[in-house]
Amino acid sequence: MKKKKQTILKGSSNQHTLYGEIEMANKPTDFAEVNVLKETILRHEQSNGSFGEHNALIVDKGEWVMGKQVEYNPFKKTISQVWD
Repeated sequence: MKKKKQTILKGSSNQHTLYGEIEMANKPTDFAEVNVLKETILRHEQSNGSFGEHNALIVDKGEWVMGKQVEYNPFKKTISQVWD
């Protein structure tokens, strides 16, 4: 586990970023484990730094698991993985 101040949970045109003291495995898997050492802020940000779908959220100290989601496109009949 690595101690970090900022970790991007999703990257592309928008992302979820944790600002605080956390530990996270070097390579996220389908269910990545995050250990929040102190109360941390989670921001949903656009690539320009503005807020995305929601304002900042507080993540309490503790052990958390992030699960991957998939999106299905019925027109292209494709499945893509996303972090959300």
